[in-house]
Amino acid sequence: MLDTKSRLRFLPIHIINPLANKEKALHSAEELESLVVTFGGNIVSRVMQKRENPDNQTYIGKGKVQEVLEIVKENRVDVVVLSTMAKPRQIHELKLLLEKANPLIEVWDRTDLILNIFDKHASTTEAKLQIELARMRYMGPRIYGMGYVLSRQGGGVGTSGIGETNTELMKRHWRNEMKKITNQLEKISSDKQNQLSRRKRAGLKTVSLVGYTNAGKSSLFNLLTGKKTLVENVLFATLDSSAGKIYMPKLHSDVLITDTIGFIRNLSTQLVNAFKSTLMESLHADLLLHVIDVSDPEVDDKIHVVTSILEDLGRNNDSVVYVFNKCDFVSQEAKDLLKEKYSQNSPLFISVKTKDGIIELENVISDRLLSTSY
Repeated sequence: MLDTKSRLRFLPIHIINPLANKEKALHSAEELESLVVTFGGNIVSRVMQKRENPDNQTYIGKGKVQEVLEIVKENRVDVVVLSTMAKPRQIHELKLLLEKANPLIEVWDRTDLILNIFDKHASTTEAKLQIELARMRYMGPRIYGMGYVLSRQGGGVGTSGIGETNTELMKRHWRNEMKKITNQLEKISSDKQNQLSRRKRAGLKTVSLVGYTNAGKSSLFNLLTGKKTLVENVLFATLDSSAGKIYMPKLHSDVLITDTIGFIRNLSTQLVNAFKSTLMESLHADLLLHVIDVSDPEVDDKIHVVTSILEDLGRNNDSVVYVFNKCDFVSQEAKDLLKEKYSQNSPLFISVKTKDGIIELENVISDRLLSTSY
């Protein structure tokens, strides 16, 4: 068991497809390492391997394993983290080989890392249940697969049968535990749905902030509502949803604004589905503000990631306003290009830091909400 009280030493392993865009591949590698920093890990080295697909057995191939073994031993690495989602067999085989250098070594893939970050950031019962459900959905097939791997490795007459029996027991336990958690989350979801219905009946308009993680959603939420939710320059600083009110003179009433978990590329289906109840307020809001870091070199790709997730969840992108944050970091020419490219989403350019564009944003919120009142 890892001692998480001290800073864990991480070794990220990046598989880079030689046919892929080099710049995008490097950004993806940087994001993985940003996730390690968010977790609180210390990156002691890194390994990069060019290959079209991970090795079926050990993810990085036996030749590269020897290099990793030496790094693990020399740097006393606690966790090796793989850049993509890996198969149970790949993680198991790689872990067995690396235990020669450190018997307590852990091998995680990208989803394992995100789940562990969520574990650290969850504060409400709902978020903890969602994370537990996501972990079980993700780990379940891997545990079954591991039972199969271990039974095959044991050899001998009758070993396979025992392995199959153990796997069935694990499956039954997993199904029962998942049902318990799902029932608890459905109860929370039902309560939220009732709350949303009461707001609708009371005529309370709602605005929700969505966006790629670390785009500045929470900073904008704090500025608009006067709240002081956590703002950090890390991925997934916000996990639980937050709500606050802002008075809109044009509407002669308060408007409810919510902020929730940021999205990220290659977010597994299990993770998205687990957070549906947290995202419910966003999906049912009268107005959705997609907050975007305009200074990000991957701005277009990250817009696409968020748009795709929203579409998967059933939210029409036509009713979303794009709010480009950090506009003080880019030229007018860059803003003009984005304004033309995303004209159908009524793009606005703001800076939470300098408060530039905030009055215009509030006016747009009022006007859009007024138009939905009739």
